[in-house]
Amino acid sequence: GVGYDTVDVDACTKQDVLAMITAGAVDRPVAEATVGWMIALTHQMLTKDRLVRTGRWDDRTQHMGCELRDRTLGVIGLGGIGQALIKLLEGFGMKSPIAYDPYLPDEQFQELNVRSVSLNELLSTADFVSIHAPLNDKTRGLIGRTELQQMKAEAYLINTARGGIVDEDALCEALKRRQIAGAALDCFDVEPVVEPHPLGELDNVLLAPHSIAWTDELFRDIGRTACQSMLDLSTGRRP
Repeated sequence: GVGYDTVDVDACTKQDVLAMITAGAVDRPVAEATVGWMIALTHQMLTKDRLVRTGRWDDRTQHMGCELRDRTLGVIGLGGIGQALIKLLEGFGMKSPIAYDPYLPDEQFQELNVRSVSLNELLSTADFVSIHAPLNDKTRGLIGRTELQQMKAEAYLINTARGGIVDEDALCEALKRRQIAGAALDCFDVEPVVEPHPLGELDNVLLAPHSIAWTDELFRDIGRTACQSMLDLSTGRRP
């Protein structure tokens, strides 16, 4: 993949070991999974599935959904995955996307037709806050109690990046109080999750075991990219 927060890069450097990532291979599958979660959350697919399974057909009138149309996507971390997500959503009739990425040059925002905003403006404006940033000292705990309070009551938080970026206790509290409409998480502060997670008790949450984007195509492309990097290295080219 592309996350290397579990790798001691300093130790690799001291031992003259090259650390490589498979940039690009994860862009499409993670973006596609994020779109799927956006639709599943807004159309309340999990709840409606349970209505049928538990014989509560007539309760359907209590669970009205909404569309992606006319809503605003806010991306935290506008790298390859964030850019792929914006491209996939072009046909859904959403408003112009916004993004927070202090490392991306202004001209790239302009090329992508994405408005660059502060984190505070993104949180208060977006209907979907989708996290696609690496985990590091600057992003750890980036979304906590204060940030969640800035989000709109009808907004959704999606994290397909890394656990630790979102304060899970604060998120659980916000969801219980309906401060935000819902959330979807593919990653957690402590992995693997082998005991029932507190977020799993809530009906406005979708969870996955850090595998929401796992597809045949994903692992095919990761394998190809990793092999190409090793071939590049063996022939004296920069991977």
